[in-house]
Amino acid sequence: MVQFDFSSETMQPNFDEFLDSPSVPKDVSFLQSDGLLHQPSSVLPAYEHLPESRTAMEELTPGEWNDLNLYRARYNQEQQARQALDMLAASKDSPSYGFRVNNYRHCLQCATMLYQDGADEETIVCGLFHDLGFIVCPDNHGEFSATLLANYISEKNHWMLRHHALFLDHHASGNLQLDANARESYRGHPYFEYTAEWVARYDQTAIQTQYETAPLEFFESMVYRVFTRPSKGVKIHY
Repeated sequence: MVQFDFSSETMQPNFDEFLDSPSVPKDVSFLQSDGLLHQPSSVLPAYEHLPESRTAMEELTPGEWNDLNLYRARYNQEQQARQALDMLAASKDSPSYGFRVNNYRHCLQCATMLYQDGADEETIVCGLFHDLGFIVCPDNHGEFSATLLANYISEKNHWMLRHHALFLDHHASGNLQLDANARESYRGHPYFEYTAEWVARYDQTAIQTQYETAPLEFFESMVYRVFTRPSKGVKIHY
C-alpha cells in the first residue's frame, strides 16, 4: 500500500513518492487512445484556441487570460442553460428505482404543476432542476441544484432547494430509514413554511402516471431567461 506523507505544515501528499511507487503503471501502451490526439476541441464561433505551445495554465499570458475571461462570460450565456437542459434530457429513458415515473418525468411533472398554478418562471425552473442531481448525487442533491442555480435565483428559492429533500422526508413517515420530523430543527426559519408548502404541493405529488406533463422543450425559453440573468457572482465553498 502506498503511504502518503502528510506534513503538519502543508497537509499535502508526497506525489513524487506516489509516482515512484511500483503500484503505478509506467507503461501505458496498453491504453487505447480516444482518437483525439492532436485534435483540439471545437470552439464557439469568433473565439480562438490557445497556442499549441501552451501545456499548462501557468504558462498563459495576462492577455490570454483576459481573452479567456471575455470568452467565458459569453460562453456561459450561450452554454450554461443548454448544458443544464442536456443533463436533464440525458435521463429521459433512465429507469426508475421503484416509482412508476422516473426522475426525468418527476422533474417535468413538478415544473408542469408549478406552471399550472401560475408560478413565476424562476420557481418553475427551480422545480424543473430540483432533482437534477438525484441519481448522481443522491445524498446531497438539494445542494446540487441549489448550487447550480445560486447566482440566478432568490434567497428564498435557494434555501428551498437546499433543504427540500429533508422536508420531503416529512411525507415519508412510513419509511423507517428516514426521520419524518427532521425538518422541525428549521421551524421558525423565514422560509420554513414556503419550503414545506412547496414540497407538499409539488415535490411529493409529482409521481403520477396519469398527470399530463409538458415536454422539456416547453420550459427551454424559461431556463434560458433565468440563466442569462446577471450573475450574483457568489462562489460557494464547502
